[in-house]
Amino acid sequence: MRFSPRVAWLLVPALLLSCSDAGLYALDRRSGGSRDRASFEGDVCVPEATGDAFPVKVIFALQGGSGVETELVGYAVDGLTTLTSRFTGPQLRFGLVAFHSVATGLQGSYTDAASFQAVLPRYASYQQQGPISIRSALRLAKSLMSGDMQAACRGEVARSRYIVVPVIRSSDVSCDNPAYNIGIDSRCTALAQAAGCNGTPESQAQCNASCSQCELTAVVGELKALAEQFGAGEVSIQPVYVRGAVPDPVTRLQVAAIANAGGSEPVETDFAGLPNALARLDYGSLDNALKLKRFLAFNRNVQVRNGQMLADSDGDGVGDDDERALGLDPTVSDTDQDGLMDGVELRMGLDPLAVDIINGCSVVLDTDGDRLNDCEERVLGTDPCVGDTDGDGLPDLVEALSQTNPLVPEDLLDSDRDGLSNVAEVEAHGDPLSADRDFHRERGYGYSIVPLPPVGTNNRACYRTRVENVSMVPTPVSY
Repeated sequence: MRFSPRVAWLLVPALLLSCSDAGLYALDRRSGGSRDRASFEGDVCVPEATGDAFPVKVIFALQGGSGVETELVGYAVDGLTTLTSRFTGPQLRFGLVAFHSVATGLQGSYTDAASFQAVLPRYASYQQQGPISIRSALRLAKSLMSGDMQAACRGEVARSRYIVVPVIRSSDVSCDNPAYNIGIDSRCTALAQAAGCNGTPESQAQCNASCSQCELTAVVGELKALAEQFGAGEVSIQPVYVRGAVPDPVTRLQVAAIANAGGSEPVETDFAGLPNALARLDYGSLDNALKLKRFLAFNRNVQVRNGQMLADSDGDGVGDDDERALGLDPTVSDTDQDGLMDGVELRMGLDPLAVDIINGCSVVLDTDGDRLNDCEERVLGTDPCVGDTDGDGLPDLVEALSQTNPLVPEDLLDSDRDGLSNVAEVEAHGDPLSADRDFHRERGYGYSIVPLPPVGTNNRACYRTRVENVSMVPTPVSY
């Protein structure tokens, strides 16, 4: 039988580690001089908010149909074809809406550039007559966005930037035609019904224009509110006004109101300038600066129970002695090879010696990257889209291995009533179910985190970190 010291650790969140230094050491009179502890030191920086993990989802809402010049339609199709050809990766996805009196989803879900380009000819042939309703396009965009936010993984939604680009040729007349636009905000209809509005056709037209501008602002506010309602990273609305030979002041005011409420600046162009105007919009990912929420070291080869350190060779949350007593293989984390760790199966009352088939998930997928596959998350009841389901700063995997509850925040709980919160015990690699203050003083992990100057053009937050007193135990290489 051969033994060798082995240590595994998990740093959360995923950070870029550089200039690392690790060493084994002993504390005099504490461990008999054996080199059974480790320290790690290095500089870490949070990742940039770019790449596939930070999607950008864009809806182009194009005014079309009767009265929209063929020349404008051609420039729009050419401009969007050229624009989307620049984004062939999965980070950017696109939707397409055409509107006139009502809005139609030509591409009713977010898709890649090639699929988006395939439906552009449908806009070129789009025909509709009647009064113009920019409102209808914004409301359809709201429906498409909210549907995506509800269906997509919560973690992905939180990292996503949603953009709506209405391309507007003429002014909205929703308040002139309430039959086409049910549910206009009562505060806006009051503007169209104010005293003096019906004195002359001109005064009524001005009141109706004020009503429409008010309603567009209100609907854009509803779109912006989706970010808070569903926890999305960002929602912005960027209108583009395509003017004729003589700009229309009413349309200009409406576009400015949409931009102001949508967190952008109005863009105005002529027909020929539309492709360039679309290309110059900001399609970048979230501009939010990421910060270090919690720095955590975790040796999954050591289980701590009642003040004792137990070897867990396969890191499945079950000590080696317990695995042998149960007839499990202490060197294989999933004895029955069904895709579920032995510790997860035992915790949830399943048999780790019998193959379990979990429907509706895949054991080869780890959607949130927390090292629990999607089926293990389903068994535990955790969210496969979020690495920390309960938001207490402990990853779901760590909680699954540490006897804490990944569904309940435990930063204020103290299950063993020893004066240390459950989260503090896990940070120190103690036992949250045993009042083991002596063990905590002797073996608790120690941390040092010092902020460093930001780096790069995005001013990424960086830290000089050190974790020490990481206990190790011998684990058998073979039995």
